[in-house]
Amino acid sequence: MKMFKKIMIYTAFLFAFAFIGFGYAAFTDTLSIRGSATVTIPYGLFITEVEVATNGEVNATSQGVDFLTYTTTVDASARRTTATGKVTYKITVLNNTSLTYAYRGLYYQSNLSGYNGNSIIGTANRNRISITTSFPDGQKVEAGQTLTFTATYTLGSGLNRYTTYRTLINYQFGINVESETVAKNVLIEKFANILNAPDTYNKLYDRIDDKFSGAEWTSNYIGNVTDSTSDDSATVNELFAGFLQMTIDGIDTPITVLIKHENVDGRTDTGDDYTAVSGSSSFTGYGCEFTLYMTTSDLGNRNQNPPVYAAVFTCNRNADGSSGAWYLLGEAYSGTASIVGYEGGESTGSFDTGTWRSYATTYKVTDNYSYSVAANLGIKDVVVIQDPLANKEAEDLLNKTKKILDDNIYAGTGMVELEEAYFAYMQASNLYTINADGTVSVNPDATRVQLIPHIKKLSQVLSYFEGVIPE
Repeated sequence: MKMFKKIMIYTAFLFAFAFIGFGYAAFTDTLSIRGSATVTIPYGLFITEVEVATNGEVNATSQGVDFLTYTTTVDASARRTTATGKVTYKITVLNNTSLTYAYRGLYYQSNLSGYNGNSIIGTANRNRISITTSFPDGQKVEAGQTLTFTATYTLGSGLNRYTTYRTLINYQFGINVESETVAKNVLIEKFANILNAPDTYNKLYDRIDDKFSGAEWTSNYIGNVTDSTSDDSATVNELFAGFLQMTIDGIDTPITVLIKHENVDGRTDTGDDYTAVSGSSSFTGYGCEFTLYMTTSDLGNRNQNPPVYAAVFTCNRNADGSSGAWYLLGEAYSGTASIVGYEGGESTGSFDTGTWRSYATTYKVTDNYSYSVAANLGIKDVVVIQDPLANKEAEDLLNKTKKILDDNIYAGTGMVELEEAYFAYMQASNLYTINADGTVSVNPDATRVQLIPHIKKLSQVLSYFEGVIPE
């Protein structure tokens, strides 16, 4: 059984009360936070409401309509009772991001697991269901805003009356970004939200889990590649809800991703677990990370090795064994991979995660710390490297933060910055020990990619205290 549980986030008011009532010293020993998960609205654009329009155009009986959580996909059922079967839905989308989206058009989803067999989708044939929307391609949804539009479903005259037909349609909205680097960062932020929202995490987990045949895994990854032989593309497009359609430097660019589930860092106390059972056979994985592989390259030529980013996400385990919050492990590493067919075929349209190899690249973490990755390393080789310079940078930042907390030093508005410093310090607590003289030492087995998220956060926090940090 898998468990998904995030640490409850307390409000600033509660922290302020705690500081006032007990003093800061009460928090410098051991912090134990318990409680149920508090789920916020994920970062993304997704449908929030679908209803039958009341404009007199409804000539079909709606047998049900559902929009999939945190996506722009509508699963609609309609039953024609007149010669012209037509139903109009009013659809509202919310843009809960800092970016502007533009409507791109319709994506007719392939069947999902459990989707019934009489689904009819398409546009050009009279024996199909055609869909028209109330606004042209390119109409925008501004950051933080909602947009309501109508979609009219027309049942072809060749379809039988009094028979229910279902359509699974994604209303695609794309993003305009100025570079591939920005596109990569947008996808990473979106994927972190996918992993940290129970509905989308479970959808991803279950889709990969379903690929166990009873004796072996067909694969432990899913993607939105061409000619997917399963329901993987549909699931991925639902999860990303338009983030895979971007305009980069003014050019409409589809983004191909593969999401792989495996133990990357070699640890069993991070990531999640899975056990798939079929009859008397089972397969179990421990401490599994999710790796998001991303490319904007055309995957039609097997003689090419396209550039591919690889971003590993992991989580720490709570005391009860459940998964904590997922976060990026290190960087989104640049590399390349061989073009293959999906799930190991010999054609094109996908790329092989097993052949991913790093480019020789230098990554800047803070003003004081950067590091280089050698060429031709696999993702596991990149992730498990130890780096004494990373340990030294982390120790320096941790000791400065501890001094601020010990001396109760304020900066700016005071309480907010101090709380953020405390959490940044505690979030790294499984990677350091406190010596007898009160100084902090990073555990010698800590890897570079484990330390990087904390180095970044601590550096950001300490910037609030410039000019007041004690020597």
